[in-house]
Amino acid sequence: MKEVWLIRHAESTANTGAATYSPEVIPLTEKGQAQARAMAKQINRRPDLIVVSPFLRSKQTAAPLINRYPDVPTEEWQVQEFTYLSPDRCHNTTLTERKPLVAAYWSRNDPNYCDGPGAESFAALISRAQAAVAQIKKPEDKFAVIISHGQFIRAVIWLLLHELEEMKIETMAAFHCFLEAVSVPNAAIFKIGLTEQSELFFSGIIGSYLPANLLSL
Repeated sequence: MKEVWLIRHAESTANTGAATYSPEVIPLTEKGQAQARAMAKQINRRPDLIVVSPFLRSKQTAAPLINRYPDVPTEEWQVQEFTYLSPDRCHNTTLTERKPLVAAYWSRNDPNYCDGPGAESFAALISRAQAAVAQIKKPEDKFAVIISHGQFIRAVIWLLLHELEEMKIETMAAFHCFLEAVSVPNAAIFKIGLTEQSELFFSGIIGSYLPANLLSL
């Protein structure tokens, strides 16, 4: 049986409320580094593949796992976070300061709207998530670990639960409700199994392996 573990990156400086300059280079905090080490210890069998996103916090989260299994191939996939606000508009801002922009984006409810340079549309996010789902569903007998991001992981889970035939206005609103309802904490693990008969099995979103002092959202 094929097995894929989707893992959200460990705690980043942005998660703690710090101002950010570019989505691609947000680093982990010291707690995040400890979460990454705990995650690597949780994976007590050799993966066949380790996947990271192009973003620094994904690569830093994967580093202890790569150090533990140095002979495992590592690939970079387009599983980075959904950047729907233009980095030019959000340069050196905090999560709190971006809240009005976030609310305005989702209220617009336009799947094809792009906020500016460096941003992507909701339709583009779903296209990337569909590509990841297609990779997950390939009938290969492998154990893959994918270090990704909170909103992207929820997009993958949402697509696994909903067969999306076409993009509609209602699609974006439905996903936003799902996004608000489902939490994926830092370093949480979502396990996917694919049988030889192409049947999919899911776990819950697992974060309880972390000690209390390392839990974070």
